[in-house]
Amino acid sequence: MYAKMSVRFTVMRKFGLLLLLFFVFFYSCVEPYNSKSINYQNLLVVEGFISTDLKQHQVAISTTSPIGNPEFIPETGAEVSIKEEGSVIPLTEGTPGLYLTPPLQGVVGKTYQLFITTKSGRQLLSEEITLKDNPGIKNVYASYSPHVSALNNEGGFQIFLDAKDSTGQALFYRWEYEETWEIRTPFESNYYWVGGNDVLFRSTPVSTCYGSDTTSNVLIQSTQGLSEDKVESKLIQTIPRESLKLQFLYSMLVRQYTLSAKAFLYWQALLKTNQTQGSLSDVQPGTVFGNITSSTDKELVLGYFDACVVKEMRIFIEPLKFRSSGFIPTEFEAGSTGLELSLASLKIRIWKFLEQVVGHYFCSQNNAAIAHPWELP
Repeated sequence: MYAKMSVRFTVMRKFGLLLLLFFVFFYSCVEPYNSKSINYQNLLVVEGFISTDLKQHQVAISTTSPIGNPEFIPETGAEVSIKEEGSVIPLTEGTPGLYLTPPLQGVVGKTYQLFITTKSGRQLLSEEITLKDNPGIKNVYASYSPHVSALNNEGGFQIFLDAKDSTGQALFYRWEYEETWEIRTPFESNYYWVGGNDVLFRSTPVSTCYGSDTTSNVLIQSTQGLSEDKVESKLIQTIPRESLKLQFLYSMLVRQYTLSAKAFLYWQALLKTNQTQGSLSDVQPGTVFGNITSSTDKELVLGYFDACVVKEMRIFIEPLKFRSSGFIPTEFEAGSTGLELSLASLKIRIWKFLEQVVGHYFCSQNNAAIAHPWELP
């Protein structure tokens, strides 16, 4: 009996020793790596655009900011002009770093070139850009699905776009959007925010204000090589069912730009850089080259100068009209009918308001919902 126990103990001890050695070997292969701060180059960034709209067009000139501290650092005191074929159009600096043309209406087919002389004497110029026509947006529409793959198969709205150029000349497209949604507070607001922690009394109480947001990613598509210059069901935005944006009314204004082949490659490079930043196997961040260079030195210049016709289309969404597609507003119980609210769902709605509206929004004087982390004294 004792012999059997001794053998069993010996086996267990050897097994435990092997297990210990395994863990020591396995974890000793992993050494912590202390990453060092990345030194960034102080480069100029130029962003300019000309359209056929009659207005003051803008060229923004700034310098790069450190990683983790994004901000607009204006480059002031520059001399900026745009050459429109035979004529030269001078720009004047409005707010620091923002240079404006006089009221100008670009012309399809004409060429434009940007020239900049900085305060330090550097001379920059863009490539010549031909102002490109735009076939327009054919349709913008929304659909609701109880199972959206991008939302982990949860319910959500998706907004799509169609476009077509019968001449086959557009080929390269880019889109931006502005979204606005209605916010209704459970109690009327008697005050409006004027900045900081200061509020003023409102002569006429309101209970409705509006939130807004803009494009947060690069939206592009090419039809080159296809049988038709046609964009179908291009996904523009996905909104979760529980989003505050879908409580009452929602609107989106979509702008469409047409690009040259080189401009498309520029935006495509930006898209790839922004999309893949999660692992070592991803595309590593680096310089995305634009169409602006320096004629006085070899230092890089970031940004792009472009010109095209801009077309717009707006869509309005009333979420309750999608109930037949499976949409159930978050303030309603799944089994409720009509506009009947249960006590539980009412509590959820009030808590949601306190957390998402009061905590992040405050109606301004013009009833715009302003993102503001409210601080109590």
